[in-house]
Amino acid sequence: MTTVLAILAICLCVIFLSLKIVPQTENWLVERMGRYSRTLSAGVHIVTPFFDRIAHKENILERQLPVKSVPSITKDNVQIEVKLAILYRVTDASRAWYRIKNIDQAIETIITGIVRSTIGNSDLDDVQSNRRVLSDTIEAEIQHVTEEWGIVLTRVEIVDVEVDAETRAAMQLQLNSERTRRALVREAEGKKQAANLAADAELYTAQQQAQAQRVLADAQAYSVKTIAEAINNGGEAAINFDIKKIQAEAVKTLGTQPAAKIILLPADLLETLSSVSSVASRLVSK
Repeated sequence: MTTVLAILAICLCVIFLSLKIVPQTENWLVERMGRYSRTLSAGVHIVTPFFDRIAHKENILERQLPVKSVPSITKDNVQIEVKLAILYRVTDASRAWYRIKNIDQAIETIITGIVRSTIGNSDLDDVQSNRRVLSDTIEAEIQHVTEEWGIVLTRVEIVDVEVDAETRAAMQLQLNSERTRRALVREAEGKKQAANLAADAELYTAQQQAQAQRVLADAQAYSVKTIAEAINNGGEAAINFDIKKIQAEAVKTLGTQPAAKIILLPADLLETLSSVSSVASRLVSK
């Protein structure tokens, strides 16, 4: 009975030592007799007791390195500090464990050289305006190295670019000058637009005046044409009547003036007097 219990206890112990449950966020490295044997992914696994052992439990979650500041010199000889945010994850636990001792330190060392080389080929304006392009370039350069370590960089981002006080003052001066230039350009464009509007208004006024003169000329031409047609159609007597009527009204108006010294006589009366004078002259001569 004691022997049976002992055998049962040994079997339970072997089963317990053989059964391995790997969580979703880890990969386990198994060594057999001191050599790497295999990698256990998430799930239930059985190993050989006393011969196999779990050498390392690698976390495969995405990791973020502390924001790193890399002193660099741009192509136009400006000293800057580039701050980087780096995210990575382990894709091959065996390489990450057996090929590199300190992953974080190795990444920081490699990225420092690559950042300085990349920044050295760019001007300060390019660094500030094309951060996304530079970040992609740096990420692609580092990716070739980290693949050998079983690591994939998921994100490399330039979060800030710092310059010294002297350069910052020069940049601020340039920014103020650019703002002044833009303000002057906007003012000049406003004056130009106002001048164009004034010229358009004058042109419109001239066109309207010319149109009014054409209408008036057409009306006068029509009036003259109508009068001519009336004369041709026997309306001369009516026209003479209107003329005499206007003359009479003019004489009446002048007669009412207290300082009037000129007396106007109708044309027919003058013609009558002239006829009488002519007859009298003929009688005297006879």
